[in-house]
Amino acid sequence: MEITNDFKNEILTNSKAIEKIEVLYKKNEKFSGKLSMVKDDPFEIVIYDNDKDKAEAEHLVYFGRAVEITLYYNDGTIKVFKDIID
Repeated sequence: MEITNDFKNEILTNSKAIEKIEVLYKKNEKFSGKLSMVKDDPFEIVIYDNDKDKAEAEHLVYFGRAVEITLYYNDGTIKVFKDIID
């Protein structure tokens, strides 16, 4: 998935309002959790799933393999980011 300016700005400016991030990969692999770490350059996101074992709870988002990323906000708003296929 391409990292667009809209997506990057959304994560960097509204990170405290994001309740959960869900990442869908190819072959229907899915990972979801709270935003744990954001790095601007190079842009990286780590999410943490409290429901998993400690060894598997932390997940670095692989944008090259991601098909769709959904942001769930504290106010109930949901934003979905995915590549546009021509």
